[in-house]
Amino acid sequence: MRRIVSLINLVCIFCFVLPGQGAAPSSEDKLKVAYLYNFAKFIQWPEETFTDEQSPLVIGVLGRSSVEAELAPLAQKTVRNRPIVIRHFSKVEEVQECHLLYISMPPLKSVGKVLQVLGSKAIVTVGDATDFAAQGGVVQFVTLRERLRFLVNLEYALKNHIKIDSQLLSLAVEVVGRAK
Repeated sequence: MRRIVSLINLVCIFCFVLPGQGAAPSSEDKLKVAYLYNFAKFIQWPEETFTDEQSPLVIGVLGRSSVEAELAPLAQKTVRNRPIVIRHFSKVEEVQECHLLYISMPPLKSVGKVLQVLGSKAIVTVGDATDFAAQGGVVQFVTLRERLRFLVNLEYALKNHIKIDSQLLSLAVEVVGRAK
């Protein structure tokens, strides 16, 4: 029952919240944070990524982003009985313990190189750079008809033993590399 309520909440966020053309950046940032929180509910990481049952779920931000300011309320929530910890990383080399990583890079930096450094770590990478998913990111934010949506690179997730619930995949506008 709890899972159904979570799914209904997720669908409401994905379908009914419209940032609008003239929406303030903080509205879009709040929506991205809501997405991040709900993504965490429908993703399963390999057991070895957590040291024990009380280990926190770490949500990180790589680079400077206004999204970071909106993440603070998540530190008071839990996902699957794990407390959420928010971390900021200035450089990709700093990213060690992290489960869900929002990557905010200046346009001149290569997202592909950042993703290459992260390699085969079981990190769900999220970004909104053009071709983010095509370069190896797991979730890419896209704006369609003035709505913030997302696409999923399932191939990369599966390669790193990350399982994404089919209910979440069904809400994506596109899923690259479907499971066979």
